[in-house]
Amino acid sequence: MADVVENGNSGGGTSTPAPPAAPEAVELPAELPTPSDLFHPDRVASFKRELLDFLGDLVPPGDPPWDIGLFEGYGRGLLATRDIAVNELVFVDRPILVGPRVNNYEVIFCASCCRILRRLQLCTGGCRLPICARCDFGVGPESPHAAECALIQSWQPKDAGRYSKNILYALTSIRGFLLTERDRSIVLQMEGHAPRKEMTTEIERLLRDGYFWNLDGAGPSVRYMRQIVNVLNTNAFETSRIVADEENNDHEIILRGLYILGALMNHCCRPNVRYVFDGELRMRVYASRPIRKGEQIVNNYSKILWGTQHRIIHLCFSKNFLCCCERCKDPTESGTYLGALKCVRESCPEGRLLPVNPLKISSVWRCDRCDLKMDNIKATKIQEIAGRMILNNAIKRDSHYIIDYLNDHILRFLLPTNQFTVELKLQAIKKIQADRPLAELREKEKYCLEILDVLAKLDYGECFVKGVLCYELFVTRVTLAGLLDESGIATDASNLEQLRTAWQILGPSGNRPKDLQQLVVKYGIE
Repeated sequence: MADVVENGNSGGGTSTPAPPAAPEAVELPAELPTPSDLFHPDRVASFKRELLDFLGDLVPPGDPPWDIGLFEGYGRGLLATRDIAVNELVFVDRPILVGPRVNNYEVIFCASCCRILRRLQLCTGGCRLPICARCDFGVGPESPHAAECALIQSWQPKDAGRYSKNILYALTSIRGFLLTERDRSIVLQMEGHAPRKEMTTEIERLLRDGYFWNLDGAGPSVRYMRQIVNVLNTNAFETSRIVADEENNDHEIILRGLYILGALMNHCCRPNVRYVFDGELRMRVYASRPIRKGEQIVNNYSKILWGTQHRIIHLCFSKNFLCCCERCKDPTESGTYLGALKCVRESCPEGRLLPVNPLKISSVWRCDRCDLKMDNIKATKIQEIAGRMILNNAIKRDSHYIIDYLNDHILRFLLPTNQFTVELKLQAIKKIQADRPLAELREKEKYCLEILDVLAKLDYGECFVKGVLCYELFVTRVTLAGLLDESGIATDASNLEQLRTAWQILGPSGNRPKDLQQLVVKYGIE
């Protein structure tokens, strides 16, 4: 546990420099643009010009392979201006806003540069945020934190000598005040859904608990921040920085970033792109399947290995729409049965319970063998119990426990490809390292192949999860080759193809496995 110093970087008798002027209050337009305004062809054209100006050199010379189009039932979206091949780079985007997510962190890090702090150091400016010595307000105007600190100071924080996680959670939204006029215009032209009634946003929490003496809850600053929060909650992506502590241990700091071009991709449960974030937090989007000229460039807003019912609920509550794609309409999900349950009749061990109408949460479920019917309440209860058993218990245990739990318990009442079974197998894959016994490595190899088969049935193409599984499968077979003294396993053509696929997909990522490039060089893949 890091040591906590209440008064932060106090020391020496150095005086804190006078704060730079805080940004002026930002006024929202009298009326935010309506969807019909945003979707007018002239407005779309001017929005695209602003976006291209923001992206600058990230857009290569000539016409990009994408354009902003209007689609019935979707609004704006991206479409291909020419045929795009598998693994071809579609676009590179950069965050217009990036910062901490609204969630707990296990480590203390600098709110500005994400450097790991061994002990809590509060900014000397009194903003109540953890800040490293290089980014501290006392460094002066050249500090990347100076402007946002001055803004927070202008609101007169209470208890300025104490750390506030809630101000940290709100920091990404607060950074919206530091945008240029062009960038602010871009952000305010993004859709922003108001929060659900039961939801308390990071801004409302600051107001409710009275964190500032000088922040008017009915003033223009708060109105602007509320809209920024709505835009972030509707459009932001999860990204991360990998930072090392003093012992050179890597930590992944999860952040959220607003990537405008990325956010313009509409949703499909069978997307045609994948994306990674490079070391500079740029989003690199590649075609995971062939994209034909005029086709929408679509991303998946949910988890690709979730069953339909869980995806529908997630999209409804987090994105305010219901998906009706071909995968969602198919009760079997292309024969993967990710959302299916085992028939509860002992006399029907091979039966699979499926929703009659998967697009309706209230749908009756029916066995595909014995025709047993089950109402949605019972089916939901079974899934809730399975979720609690796996996500709250088994998933946190070691690899040996997970394997035994899968073989002796889970497969008695869940199908081998049910989403919860798959999630548990993914955790086992992550936890079974090279020093584990031969039997566990064999199980890991089997799990990788099983989930790769699920992805193939879904026709997900060269997706990110496939890259991770191909890497794990390759390194597992290399380990098995050493244990069994059979070097041919490692250099087999099919195994080298797994490494080639992993490199193709994961290579551009700033968070790729540390040894991936070394393996590529060692086995002559490039």
